[in-house]
Amino acid sequence: MSQLSSYNEQQLLRGLTSGDTLYYSFIFKEYYSALCLYASRIVGEPGHAEDIVQDVFEKLWQKQSPFENLRHLKDFLYKATRNAALNFMKGVQHSQERQARFLNEQEVLTAAEDLEIIRMEVFRGIYLEIDNLPEQCGKIVRMSYIEGLKNEQIAEILNISLQTVKNQKTRGMKLLRMRLSPVVFALFSLFSHHQ
Repeated sequence: MSQLSSYNEQQLLRGLTSGDTLYYSFIFKEYYSALCLYASRIVGEPGHAEDIVQDVFEKLWQKQSPFENLRHLKDFLYKATRNAALNFMKGVQHSQERQARFLNEQEVLTAAEDLEIIRMEVFRGIYLEIDNLPEQCGKIVRMSYIEGLKNEQIAEILNISLQTVKNQKTRGMKLLRMRLSPVVFALFSLFSHHQ
């Protein structure tokens, strides 16, 4: 579950406006992964996506005007990320073929923007729940379902038995099924990299 409930909404927004690093760090931790995933869907390169999101958080840090509410803050983060990613793509487009592809993709991205934001928010909630699993269990679920590693690879990397990997995956999925709504759990199962 999201940690946003740990803070009063107005307290959080005032803390951001006052430049309090505690609130800034909190927002960074809450949204960084989802924004990187969102940016990488546009630019196709995780390294560039991380740079873009770091720039967005720098703009957030420098922003003087207050946010009306958390929705306004979230809209700012996603729109700033989208705009920065699209500007990045414009800067790297050299050939007419790549420019034509970019324009087509921009139309598709514009049409699907709201749906993608909803999807990223769902996955942000899932990632937070995975982070709340017991340490080894969460690590194995992340390696399997998000990174797409096979059981044998996970066992080798973590230097544990194949049976332990299977047991921890089963345990993790049972815990997630209890903690996530049935629709969100089904989406996670459908869109995860696990094969």
